[in-house]
Amino acid sequence: MTNNTFDDIRPYYDNEIPAAIERISQWELIPQILRFIYPQEKPEDSMARLRNVKTVKELQTTFMYDAICRIVKTTTDGFECSGYDYIKRGQPYLFISNHRDITLDAFLLQMVFISRQRETSHIVFGNNLIETPLMRDLYLSNKLVQMERGGNPMAFYRSLQHLSQYIHHLIVDQNQSVWIAQKNGRSKDGIDSTAPAIIKMLTLGADTPAAQTLADLHIVPLSISYEWDPCDLMKAHELYQKAYGEYHKVEGEDTNSVATGIVGSKGHVHLSIGKPLTISELTPAEGEDLADHVAAVLDRRIQRLYHLMPTNYLAYDMLNNINQHRQHYTVDVKNKFLQRMNQLPDGEPQRIFLEMYANPVISSRMR
Repeated sequence: MTNNTFDDIRPYYDNEIPAAIERISQWELIPQILRFIYPQEKPEDSMARLRNVKTVKELQTTFMYDAICRIVKTTTDGFECSGYDYIKRGQPYLFISNHRDITLDAFLLQMVFISRQRETSHIVFGNNLIETPLMRDLYLSNKLVQMERGGNPMAFYRSLQHLSQYIHHLIVDQNQSVWIAQKNGRSKDGIDSTAPAIIKMLTLGADTPAAQTLADLHIVPLSISYEWDPCDLMKAHELYQKAYGEYHKVEGEDTNSVATGIVGSKGHVHLSIGKPLTISELTPAEGEDLADHVAAVLDRRIQRLYHLMPTNYLAYDMLNNINQHRQHYTVDVKNKFLQRMNQLPDGEPQRIFLEMYANPVISSRMR
């Protein structure tokens, strides 16, 4: 394949970073962002260092890493990562993750990698998130790979095949890891389910038998859990509108969700890394559809890895009018939960809110 085969979906190369940084540095909010990341430093000093960045690695190991660490420090009650020892240094992987926050799900993994002096992964994201040239520069400077959303069926199929080929190229040929969500879009209802279409897409990237094609990607399941979802009220409103009316996404809504997810309080956050899937796990029984089989395997693994939080147990008890899990949550947690939920109208919107937090407990009982 030629060097420009994937130019339409790839992130920036190192030689494109200085120009992108110069454009980013002219954004009017950059001084405010730099003050947030480096509160003890003069903004002009931070700006000078930013403008001196020359490579993707330099950008990620300094400003991106410092920004994520600062977000964790100021908006969480602690971050934990388990299962890191399952992945080997020097081995590329395809990390398939549940998806709760537009940006942090993947970037928390990058923070873990940088803290352990490991190469960061590429991140597959929907190109619908590129709402401004600035967002494009920010994303493509941080190894984000564009995934087409929408279009006519034939064009969409070709775009998925193209993306699959690039993912295989990164992992098999370039020895680079990739992160991708288990389905398009975030899990707004708290149910972490893998879309078979994602698995089918991944088999389009090579000519080998489908199970072997997937095995060559070294798939690792990930599960991220947040005690508090900063976008919970927004998600509940959207789910209610979709169920009982008409929901139309407004301009700038994705950017607003990104910002809310970043600055909102999250409580405790846990990232669980699972064991890589084996070839036997990737091989369906005779007559079973491979994509459905692998999706089901990932569902079980991701749900098993999910770290249940006090808010999950509380919502389950409230939804069922019981106190079975009262040892897992405090009065303070319950009062805060009620305060958030009561911002929604009584009835169905509040029930949807409860289900969002309770569904991980329900899923844990079904696995």
